[in-house]
Amino acid sequence: MFLMGHPTKNQCAVSPALEEEQRWPLPTSTRQLGGLAFDAERSRLFVAVPGEEAIYILNLQDGRWSRPLQAPRPHVLWYEARPDLLYVGTVAHGGQIKILDLQSRRTLKTIGHVPDLVQILRDTASFRLYATYGEGALAVIHADTGVHTLSVMLPARPGQFAIERTGHRIFVNVPRSNAVAVVDRLSREMTEVWELEGMQDNMTMALDEDRGLLFVGSATQPLVIACKTQGKREIARLTTHGSVQWLFADPTRQRLLAGTNRGRCQLWRYDVHAVFVPLDPLELPTGETSALYDPTHGRLYVALSAGGGRPGSIRAYQWRE
Repeated sequence: MFLMGHPTKNQCAVSPALEEEQRWPLPTSTRQLGGLAFDAERSRLFVAVPGEEAIYILNLQDGRWSRPLQAPRPHVLWYEARPDLLYVGTVAHGGQIKILDLQSRRTLKTIGHVPDLVQILRDTASFRLYATYGEGALAVIHADTGVHTLSVMLPARPGQFAIERTGHRIFVNVPRSNAVAVVDRLSREMTEVWELEGMQDNMTMALDEDRGLLFVGSATQPLVIACKTQGKREIARLTTHGSVQWLFADPTRQRLLAGTNRGRCQLWRYDVHAVFVPLDPLELPTGETSALYDPTHGRLYVALSAGGGRPGSIRAYQWRE
C-alpha cells in the first residue's frame, strides 16, 4: 500500500522545521546560477556563474567573497579536499571537465568530450569520481590523476545519480526511459533497469543507504517516488508543490528535502517503516534556485538568483529541533 505525501488526521505538518540561519548577498546581479560545491574543512562554498565565466568563493566563517576563479561557462561543480581540487563541468568546446588547483588557481587538467554533463560525485570507497553525461554514459575518472578511465553505457540520456557507500551499486536516473539504471561499480556494467510507473522526467535523486531507500523526483511532475533498493519495490508517492528541482536525503535525521520550481522546499520525516510525515515547508522567494545540503551539520545552502527587485543571495537554513 503506497503512502501519499498528503497530511492526514494523524499525519499533519509538525515541527521540527528548517529556519534561516544566515544570508550573504551575492557579488553579482546575474539571473543565471549554476551548481554549488562545499569545502567542509575550510568552510568554503563555491558558486558557479556561467554567464560571467566565473566561480565565486564564499568564506562561510567571515562572510567574505574571495577573488573569483575563471572557467568557461561553468555549471557543475565537485570539490576534492585532498589535494584541494575543484572539478568544474563546463559547456564550452563541446563539454569539458576542468580540474582546478585552488592553491595555485591554475587548471591542472582538462577532460574533453563530456557533453551535457549533469552531475559529478565521488565514490568514497575508492579514488574514483563518476559523472553522468551525453546521450547515455557514466564516466569513470581517477580522482587524483584526472584520467577518464572509461564510460559505462546507459540506455539513454542520464540525469542525477547516487552511489552506495558500502554496497557496490550506482543508481542512475534515465528520464527519457522513465527508469533507473543500476550499475555495478565493481564490474563497471549496467545490471538492471527499474521502470518507474507513471513518472516522467525523473532527473533528481537522493539515497538513504542505511535504510535501503532511493528517492526519485520529477522535473515536470509534482512527484517524488520512494523505492526500496532491495527488491526495487516502490513504497511511497509524495506529492510536491511544483516539479522537483533538487532533492536531498538526511539519513542521520531521517529527513527528505525537495526544492520545487514554485519556490518551496518541502520536508518529510520518515521512520524505519518508511512512513512519511510532512513537516512545515520552507518558503523561498523564487523557484530559480541551486542548492546543496550538508548532512553532517544538517544545514541547507540555497543560492537565489537576482530578480523582481530582489538581489541575489546565498542563504543557510538549519533544523529547528
